[in-house]
Amino acid sequence: MSADRKILVVYNTCGINRDNTEWYKNCINSFLQQEFDGFRVVLSSCLNSSECIKDIYSTFGNKISYNLISDAVTVNVSFNDTVRRCVSEFGEFESYLYVDSGCTFDDQKDILESAYSSLQKENTSIVTVQADTDEGLDQLGHPYVYESRDIQVKDEDLVMPVGKGINLHVALFGNDIFKVYGKVLPDVFAAFCTESTFSFLSASLCSRWVIMADKKIRHLKAVDGPVASRPHRKAAPDKSGEIVENNCWNNLMCGRNALDFIEDPEAYAAGLGYEEHQEIMVHNKESYTEGIPNNPSKLVSTIKKYLFLSDKELDHSSIKTIFLS
Repeated sequence: MSADRKILVVYNTCGINRDNTEWYKNCINSFLQQEFDGFRVVLSSCLNSSECIKDIYSTFGNKISYNLISDAVTVNVSFNDTVRRCVSEFGEFESYLYVDSGCTFDDQKDILESAYSSLQKENTSIVTVQADTDEGLDQLGHPYVYESRDIQVKDEDLVMPVGKGINLHVALFGNDIFKVYGKVLPDVFAAFCTESTFSFLSASLCSRWVIMADKKIRHLKAVDGPVASRPHRKAAPDKSGEIVENNCWNNLMCGRNALDFIEDPEAYAAGLGYEEHQEIMVHNKESYTEGIPNNPSKLVSTIKKYLFLSDKELDHSSIKTIFLS
């Protein structure tokens, strides 16, 4: 793989609610200032205004690439689409960095270097960079809190236990995920719950998801507004089968029903879990040995079936987009 394709930095913005053009430019500038060889920045824009895009392009020109999506899609779909188009244009990268629109590296010029180094460690396929707001480390228990200006994970990277999860703001995904699944982010989710699947995504590759130590980036929560392309919740069956209003964990794309995998004994036997902090589907611990699934190929096929949309359900070639390399 080419030395200039170590990291694809995908900056995800959405203009459905509003544009934040000056903020976007400040963030992109912080990415371009990274002291690291072998990265490319791409703006993954969903329905930002033409005025916003023109301003960004006049500032950065061909210093970055642009995937300008004019369909109202979820961020999982727009991120995956941008990764796929960049791979088609440039070839596969060693890794793909998801960056929320509210995230800046400020004057820290070693974020990419640190994340890349963590990903190179043995059996690691996902590296999360700590954020100062809306982080969710409290789900791991003492001594972590929900959000903190202080760095919480220090000295060595924290391995995420199978079944645990924290919120997604900045995370580096290894190319092994893309090669196996043809995408990076599970895309069945209309709004919430994606992060609850990451430990299983990495485990399916006999690998780890880690929280990078000793660095923390600044995150402005919901800078583009809350998830905008789909409702956050919908009326859907709960675990009893009864329809309940405002269901956030059974809010899937293309008419999917989360109960299909929650109640599937084969999915449970493969080691799949889902939204474990809500005790929606707690994985079978006997399906693992020291965090590695006993049948990785079965877990891969289960994840492909239930957590990724099929080509029939989502044809990426039909997404309206302008790609500028």
